[in-house]
Amino acid sequence: MSLRSCLFGCLTMLTTAGLAACSATPLGATETGIQAARQKAPEGSGVFERECASCHGKRGEGLSAAPSIIGAGALPTYARDRSTQGNVATQAENQQDNLRPPGQQTRQPFRTAQDLFDFVSQWMPLPQARVGSLKPEEYWAVVNFILTAHGVAVPPEGITAANAKSVVIAR
Repeated sequence: MSLRSCLFGCLTMLTTAGLAACSATPLGATETGIQAARQKAPEGSGVFERECASCHGKRGEGLSAAPSIIGAGALPTYARDRSTQGNVATQAENQQDNLRPPGQQTRQPFRTAQDLFDFVSQWMPLPQARVGSLKPEEYWAVVNFILTAHGVAVPPEGITAANAKSVVIAR
């Protein structure tokens, strides 16, 4: 076997393995997670599709400047380090930066469903003219959908203002 054919064979195997690895771990929610969320939070599924998916993707994988919000690496406790993301910031992050005192975290931590609700109800959906435009029950519905798809143990009755502080976001 010539060196050229050996190198070509190795390159082909690496490319094939790399493509298989990429397709095996899609970003965002798993198909199982999305199906569970659609079944357990149908109202949230509709709100998510209508208000969130155009920026965050149908599986919450993140599109353009909007971050991933479902799946591996999504919903980190603190905001992502923008220096590792090519300094791409969402409009919500830019607005928050303008309002926060110097040295303060770019957002409050996401530890519970209440933290996520507080963030989305104050900063979403974008653009700015639409922020806060949903009804409280629509925000709760979308939080239920996102966290169910994310794999969080959501109570059988769903996440509500009464129990949101006790629902811990899975890492």
